[in-house]
Amino acid sequence: MPAPAQGVDPLRVDTTAQYASGYEIGDPRGGTFAGNTIKYVQANGAITAADAVKIDFAATAANRRFTVIRTAAVSDRLEGISNVTLASGQFGWITVNGFFPNASNLNAGVAGSTLAPSATAGALTISPSAAVADAIVVAGGRRAFALVTPTTNVGDILIGG
Repeated sequence: MPAPAQGVDPLRVDTTAQYASGYEIGDPRGGTFAGNTIKYVQANGAITAADAVKIDFAATAANRRFTVIRTAAVSDRLEGISNVTLASGQFGWITVNGFFPNASNLNAGVAGSTLAPSATAGALTISPSAAVADAIVVAGGRRAFALVTPTTNVGDILIGG
């Protein structure tokens, strides 16, 4: 896990980049977020806080590693969960490893279920199978697990592991 950076606000939204895009650090909030890794990204579309996001492969080659959009298909590669609501062009932080409370998660599965992007924009759901989840990870996505049975389309998750 990268070390936390002093003065970084993981809930900050910027209209111009204030950090190096793609910068990954340890989440400075501590508590339940201790051990998390967050990444500074640019949105290429509207993203709501707690949405699952993926790398936007339509972005220019130089910007792909840090430009994100909401997931919208079961085959999408999960990059992380947005800490904040972002408009297109804005910069902010996503959680790429660790605990995320109340992530957008369709009411499917139970605690311990492997999660994957769904056809609902920004929402995770129970993976159709471990093989599908593993294929997404092998293709460059991140693994996610339900820590609770989701209710009202949100649930605590663990990214990585």
